[in-house]
Parts: sequence; C-alpha cells; structure tokens
Amino acid sequence: MLFNSPIYLLFLAAVVTLYWTVPHRLRIPLLLIASYVFYMSWSPPHGLIYGPLILADSFYFYWLSRAMVRWPQFKKPLLIFGITTELCLLGYFKYANFFARTADQFFSLLHLPAPHAHFDIFLPLAISFTNFVLISYLIDVYRGNEKPHGSFLKFAAYVAFFPHLIAGPIVRASELLHQFDQYPQFNLDRFAQGIHRFCTGFFLKVFVADLIAVYVDMIFGHPELQAFNTSWIAVYSFSIQLFCDFFGYTLMAQGSALLMGYVLPENFNAPYFARNMSEFWTRWHISLSRWLRDYLYIPLGGNRQGKFNTYRNLFLTMGLGGLWHGASWNFVIWGLLNGLFLCVYKTANYFKINRLIPEIGAIFITFHAVCLTRVFFRSATFGDALQMLGSMANPFHWQHIDEQIGSVEQGASFLTPETALLIVVLFMACHWLIRHYRDKLTHPLLREAGIAAAYGIFLYFLLTLGGSSSQQFIYFQF
Repeated sequence: MLFNSPIYLLFLAAVVTLYWTVPHRLRIPLLLIASYVFYMSWSPPHGLIYGPLILADSFYFYWLSRAMVRWPQFKKPLLIFGITTELCLLGYFKYANFFARTADQFFSLLHLPAPHAHFDIFLPLAISFTNFVLISYLIDVYRGNEKPHGSFLKFAAYVAFFPHLIAGPIVRASELLHQFDQYPQFNLDRFAQGIHRFCTGFFLKVFVADLIAVYVDMIFGHPELQAFNTSWIAVYSFSIQLFCDFFGYTLMAQGSALLMGYVLPENFNAPYFARNMSEFWTRWHISLSRWLRDYLYIPLGGNRQGKFNTYRNLFLTMGLGGLWHGASWNFVIWGLLNGLFLCVYKTANYFKINRLIPEIGAIFITFHAVCLTRVFFRSATFGDALQMLGSMANPFHWQHIDEQIGSVEQGASFLTPETALLIVVLFMACHWLIRHYRDKLTHPLLREAGIAAAYGIFLYFLLTLGGSSSQQFIYFQF
C-alpha cells in the first residue's frame, strides 16, 4: 500500500473519516487496527506473519520498561537483555545472509573450503525503524527521561502508527506517544496543512523522483559504459532523486498524521545547502542523525576523550549507521566515508581552515562530498562503484549517453550535459528559495503553498521531457 497509490488514498480517507466520527475512547484502538491492516497488507502472507511479530515485540518492550521500574536493581541487566535480543532479531532477519556471504569470502581468501550457507529469510518490512523506536524508548526509560506508559494499547499504536511505520521519521515517545494522551480536537488549519503537505510530498515523489529514477537506473545499471559527463549526471540525478523520494515520503507521512491531528517531527531542512558535513547531518534524515548521536555516538564517548577517540567514535557511529541502511559492504563504506569527511571537517575546523573558504565554496564542497559517498550508496556492487568513480575522475572521456546505451524509454535522450546541468541549477534554485523564504511566510498554508510553487517550477520543466513511472520509496528497502 504505497503512499502514492490509489488504494492508500482510499485507506487514508476511510481512516480519517472514521477517526473524527467515532468517540474519543475508540480512536486509539482504531489507529492500532488501521496500522496493522496497513502493515499486513504488504506482501501477504508474510505480512500476516510479521504483523503479530511486531505486536509481540512491542509488548516485550512494554513489559521490560515496566519491569525496570518495578525492579530498579535490575534496570541495567534488563536494558542490556532487551537491546541484545532486539539486535539479535534484527541480525537474524536482515544480516544472516550478509554474514554468511562475508564468511564465504573470508574462507575463500584463506583458500579454505567455504560453507556456502544461505538462509531463506523474508525481511519484514520496517524492522529497522521499529527496532530503533523500541530501543530508544527503553533507553529513555532507563535514563529516567521517560516513565513507562500505563497503556499498552497506546504504546502499541505509537510503535505501529502507520504514517511513520515503514520509513520514519524515527519518532521518540516524547514526540508522539504523549500526543496519544491528549485527544486532539479537529482543527481546520492543521487539517488543511496536512492536505498541503501530503500533496507536496506526492508531487515530489511521483513527478520528480520517479521521473529521474528512469535515467538513474539506466546509467547505474551500466557503469562499465559511462564517461565523465554521464557518470556525474548519474550522481547529481541520484542525489536529487533520493532527496525528493525521501523528503516526499516524509511530507506524505506528516500530512497523513496531521489529518488526524498528530504532528510528526521534521526530517529535512535544506540539506544540500549545508556548509560542512557536520551541518549536513543536522539537516538530512534528522531523526536518524539525532538517534545515532544520542544513543550511539555520545554513549561511545562522543568528543569528550580527545581527538583520536572522537574520530574513532565518528567512524564507528557512521559505519554502523551505514550497516543499518542495508546488509552490504557498500553501505558500510558509505557510512565510513561520511565518518571520514566528518573527521576532515573537524580537523579543518581545528586549524581554522574553514574560515578561508567562502560560504558558496563551502556549500559546493560539501554537496560534492555527499555526492561522492552516494556512489557507494547507489551502486549494486563494490566493483560498480569503483567503475563509476573511475569515470568521474577522467575528465578527458566525454560521450553522449545515447551513443552508449541508447534510449530505453521515450525522453531518455534528455540526459545531455546541458539539460543535466539545467536540472541541477533549477533544483538548487528551488532549494534556495525554500530555505530563504519559507520562514518569512508566517501562515502555515502560505508556507506549504510556497514549497509547492517552488517545486512546481521544477516539475513543469521535467514534465516537458517525458512521463513518469511509479516506483517504491527508496527507504522502504531499509
């Protein structure tokens, strides 16, 4: 039930109508039932199996949180046991085959017989996101930042709330669970803002991300054929696609929640105008960045134990963050590269080199550093990533894309250097307009209309180049 599908629109309309119709005491049960109907509609019969698994997992963490208060002398063992079992669950479903493949490669390097183990495991949708939601809740209870909630019904609805369930934002109890204790009253402005957000996200996904995806898939699918211009086109295009896809999903999730009176946290803030990698990660996937900072980086020691330990903690945090994204060494390398660039920024900041770079130069460097990491994020294999990087580093090899792989769909020939550059310029212009003027529009409807208008210019240009095809959200695979 994709957010950009007709069936979801019907589902959302039915849930919202029922939500504002039924008595207050029935609204949370309605949300819980609707969320599990939404979840279990994915990939049946697997959804029918893994839906109860998430419900059982929610009850397990609900019990652990209450046990911490009942038996405070066992708080730490309960925390360790809860986190360990949750990570083992994630490891089995998401990483069992990854570890098996890695073991095979290790044995092969040593010229030893490899076991060639393979597990026929279906990865439950949203397991990585629910995993982080539950772990953060248990840690917050352990730290005393949260009290164990008294209602399992509300807690289960908080974990499974369908707007954020599949791909975030990663919502903490203080950001959503407490809202379930205060039955929201119908507010026309908030309802209208929800419609605006949903429609803006819908357009970013369907008319920008999905259109660009055709050409991104084409180029990354043939890395051995790429030249300097086409490889850079692919990287720029994928950066735009990923932002519009994920930001579009977030806006649709926020819009869906607002229609029922609930507010989900912001997840993006003009990330491609960040002046350094540290600032980028405060603007991109904000809920994940905060989670990694508060529950991994700071517990590892953060920046409190000298430069070496700070750099070590950055590498560990970003490397594990990369592995969280997917069971592939490419994602680990992507995370480690982000860690490396964060260390480079901190070193440059220490020697005050950053002061020598003008703001536009800092934005240019940061954006291209992000683009370089995305080569590993998007490439199917490590070898493909190296081929793309090799092409990107050879400015003497230029070639028109149609001479390499031809036009796979109507409009594919638009990926010339000139039109690719125009797309990047228009996209960055829209990004800049939103960054500088959205806060000057005080009324929420005007802000949302301003975002839609800015991206509408970009949409008009894209629609003159060809049609689009609906695709799954990128972050659904994580």
